[in-house]
Amino acid sequence: MVNSIAPYAAPPGQVEVERVVTASICHVKEGIYAQMEDIRAHSLPHNAADGIHAILHYQSGWFVHWAEGPSPQLRALLLRLAGDPRHHSPHTLHISRGRRILPTPWSMVMSQATESAVQFGRRVMALRDQFEKGIQYSPSSVLRRLSAPMQLPQAQGLADPEAFHRVGICSAGGNEAFGMVGWLAQRTGGTVAKRRFAGEQDMDGSSEYVEFMESGHPCRMIAVARNGLTHGLRRAFLPDWPYFVMLFSGAPKFDDALMGRMAAACEGLPVTPALLGIAPNAETHQRMQAMAAEAHLAYTAAGMARPDDCNAIWQAVQQQLQHAGEPPSSVWDVPRMAA
Repeated sequence: MVNSIAPYAAPPGQVEVERVVTASICHVKEGIYAQMEDIRAHSLPHNAADGIHAILHYQSGWFVHWAEGPSPQLRALLLRLAGDPRHHSPHTLHISRGRRILPTPWSMVMSQATESAVQFGRRVMALRDQFEKGIQYSPSSVLRRLSAPMQLPQAQGLADPEAFHRVGICSAGGNEAFGMVGWLAQRTGGTVAKRRFAGEQDMDGSSEYVEFMESGHPCRMIAVARNGLTHGLRRAFLPDWPYFVMLFSGAPKFDDALMGRMAAACEGLPVTPALLGIAPNAETHQRMQAMAAEAHLAYTAAGMARPDDCNAIWQAVQQQLQHAGEPPSSVWDVPRMAA
């Protein structure tokens, strides 16, 4: 099944931008954190001035760069990057034109992956070969296929590797969302994968996910730190997530702040996740329902439980997944522009 809503045509009144995704081999052998921060410091002022928004992802000795902006400025950026000694052998994996997808001038991701550069490179070459044959996918799909492909043995060999349920989860007061992912990994025998995010200011966000099978379909639950909800890359991926679980504490100060962050993260997106609320009392559900409605977000009172009651939370999520049916794909076949 292919997602029927593709956020690629620019809506009326919005200027089109050009989008490019490339992957290249990192030359930096030591101090990659410091190098990433240096790249951010130099990129932010230039990107803001040129109307360019970009994401830089580092994993297993590779850089993946997703950039979009006015064509002349974007082409000039690519020429400058071609001469940067910190990487070599760039491969173009996506070129298209349409609405701006990335909401912020700069975002960074560092993945704590154990695989080798050779293993990562095989996925790069597979996407490059498809691109050269005139086949390409959305930028978010390209980045996910490279950095976080579905690893469940039961999902291997599926006709559509992107057809799996994505469930985000975030907690209002503590780290219960990350605890839920750890609990689910223990329950299913899965492995927790970790990501580290940085925006325009600090290396301050994190994410963890676990994969599992439910009702015969592959699924992934992704824990998101509260301060990572409005991260540029996270917002760019939210349209691909059908569900987002929100663990409320019952304390209005924290619960209202979480819903406010979610509303800000979803503002302007072409598609938003269905919000599944878990709250300790009916009053919290009523207040969150009102806030969600004001932000034009769909909210379901999925369960009544404490944010650390993993078993009750899982039962509520499991019930939603059992009625979700076939997972939609987040892949859009995008016509390729000339490089």
